[in-house]
Amino acid sequence: MAILPNAFVTLRQSQQPSHAPSTFAITSKPALPAFSLVSEEQSGSHSLSFGLGLGVLALAGRRHLSSAKAGRRKGSNCVVMQATSTSTSTAETTTKKEGKELAKKSEVPADLDWSQVSSQWEVDCFSRPVNRDGKKMWELMVTDANGVYRRVAQMKPTRVNSVVVQKLMTIFIEESKVKPQTIRFFRKVMKNMLIVALNAVKDTMPQYMEKCKILPSRNCHMLRLWLSYREREVYPKMIGYAAPAKKKTTSVQTSMVKMAYENLPERLRFSRYALTAIELGALARVKPGQLPGNLARIPPGFSDNAQVWGVIIFTSRADIICSTLRSMEMAAVRIDLETDELLLELDIDTTYKICKINMEEKENYLKFERAKRQLGGFHFVAVHDIVTGGEPLLPIEADDMGPGEGCITGLWTLIDYSIQDED
Repeated sequence: MAILPNAFVTLRQSQQPSHAPSTFAITSKPALPAFSLVSEEQSGSHSLSFGLGLGVLALAGRRHLSSAKAGRRKGSNCVVMQATSTSTSTAETTTKKEGKELAKKSEVPADLDWSQVSSQWEVDCFSRPVNRDGKKMWELMVTDANGVYRRVAQMKPTRVNSVVVQKLMTIFIEESKVKPQTIRFFRKVMKNMLIVALNAVKDTMPQYMEKCKILPSRNCHMLRLWLSYREREVYPKMIGYAAPAKKKTTSVQTSMVKMAYENLPERLRFSRYALTAIELGALARVKPGQLPGNLARIPPGFSDNAQVWGVIIFTSRADIICSTLRSMEMAAVRIDLETDELLLELDIDTTYKICKINMEEKENYLKFERAKRQLGGFHFVAVHDIVTGGEPLLPIEADDMGPGEGCITGLWTLIDYSIQDED
């Protein structure tokens, strides 16, 4: 087992700060090249088609598989987005009800590899920066967590409602050989409509959807990546595109609106934690399922030597806290610079206060926030059992099969999307 670097910036115990700096080195493998987006001809009649480099969007533990091994198992680790043509003459279809156009939707590629489709789905329904007849075009986007099964439906702004979304989702589910076990969405403003629509789908398709979980969650990683691509490469080439107003760039020092946050619930409370950093390559070597927690995709384009900052929780209730966090959609840990509070964000709109930041330590927390921004919001939360004692260990060797003496009890890699948008 390799040691999780214990170079703590801040160690808090019962609100009394102390410091225990030390240095450890983890040898990382050479950085993988950033993934490349395959350009597509897009005039408003084709949907997304792009390829991803080895393991970039696979879970972190698969990041260092060799290309030779990936080649023997086509599609298992080198995830290639299936092209989805939506040209009116070939693959675009129109869903109709009583002779009226409901939406234009993409078709399922004939060569789609269903063995690579995940049962974890992500959904977005929102307006796009394309004007049609004086109004913004709306889209319903659906993708599985691996980005293999992807569907897009263009909707008329006058027909955006839970009934239309329900009908489109029903079609997408029926046409998929892999049915969703979980459906996530991240937009708070669409929460009510999507919950109504998706619950209606569950009621009308009990044979497929009875056990499906509907989770409002900021953890829609593949969907956000796909949407980001479309915003750069697809919508600008559509007729009627109107570039959205640029958001004002803000520094870490700039604060948001003051809010009153609730304290952590009793089942999640802890008195000690530390801010620390570890090399990206070390986190990438943790295998999915090796520890309780969840591993978000690793952002593309960064060296294995890049320092990933995060929070280590020290507690004698490590198993309880890990079990509780596993039942929640932990999204991020961030600093509110207006209230000087360390916050824990869950699901789509829940935020708890962990503690108040001491002013003499604020620069350390700012360093944590800056580091997150440099990695597109990527950071981690680890839980360590203080009863076990010793330095927190990260299981990254081939024979490390899970928690053991000194090993951390749980690990979450997260992406703080509040850095990217405010939706």
